[in-house]
Amino acid sequence: MTRAVLVVNAAKADAAQIEALRRETVAAFAAVGWPEPGLLLTTRQNPGGRQARAALSDGARLVVACGGDGTVNAVAEALAETGIPLGIIPLGTGNLLAANLEIPTTVGGALEVLTTGVDRPIDLGRSGGRVFAAIAGFGLDATMVADAPAWLKKRVGWPAYLVSIARHLGDRGIRVNLELDGRRVRRAGVRTLLIGNVGRVHGGLDLLPQAEPDDGLLDVVVLAPRGRVLGWLTVLTRLLTRSDRHTDTVSRYRARHIVARTRRPVDRELDGEPLVRASILEAKVSPSALLVRVPHGQDPHSSAVTADSTGLKELSVP
Repeated sequence: MTRAVLVVNAAKADAAQIEALRRETVAAFAAVGWPEPGLLLTTRQNPGGRQARAALSDGARLVVACGGDGTVNAVAEALAETGIPLGIIPLGTGNLLAANLEIPTTVGGALEVLTTGVDRPIDLGRSGGRVFAAIAGFGLDATMVADAPAWLKKRVGWPAYLVSIARHLGDRGIRVNLELDGRRVRRAGVRTLLIGNVGRVHGGLDLLPQAEPDDGLLDVVVLAPRGRVLGWLTVLTRLLTRSDRHTDTVSRYRARHIVARTRRPVDRELDGEPLVRASILEAKVSPSALLVRVPHGQDPHSSAVTADSTGLKELSVP
């Protein structure tokens, strides 16, 4: 085993925590005969991509993102199409990709996956010159990400987002023009739109039940509740029951190339990181672009799309 390299988000751990992580990793690797891993810390200016590329230049055969979805995203972007696997030790607020790939949230559990797991090829979404491994979107989801108090996220984790959601439940809906592999769909009163490579979000809520990270498609969910509290309760009920029936409030689509346009600039996010406000969100799937170390037992070719698969997959399109 050529030496692995840990890319650690220095904002998620202090010096003592980083040293404890290093020691635990060294011990876990030594137990299976692996050499001591390298360790690189992120900075505000370089959140993981530069460190991952440096690890590749140094000959690393496994690069481990130790942080949240932003760190995972930055490292994934550097590893895309290289054939070098991404390992994950979840230290963030959402940890969406790790949760969807059933990677444990404990350091010990994540290290066991690194040393005993398999490498699974997954798709990546590409948007505006960047990639996303989990979810991109705009509306309430993006506003939630931008507005959640940083101190509360550090203290309680993803429930901090509930504070931000409560502030914006009454935000005005917007009209969205969607292009799904060339087919056009219009929706009004939209509060949030998500484009997902995976389906489960914070709290285990399955927004995109059919989403698979290796099916060669991106999934879309559009939420357009009528009213403030009661409208969102109706949406939540449909999501909890995993209903795939199309309605005016919840609709889902699947496609390889997605363009969503709004009449005015809106908050946007990509893998939990805020983007500049804009009136367009475009995403294309890049099939099997990234290898990820996942728990042993996952089928690394579980849901690949065949070459003759149709471009647009629809779920109850109106």
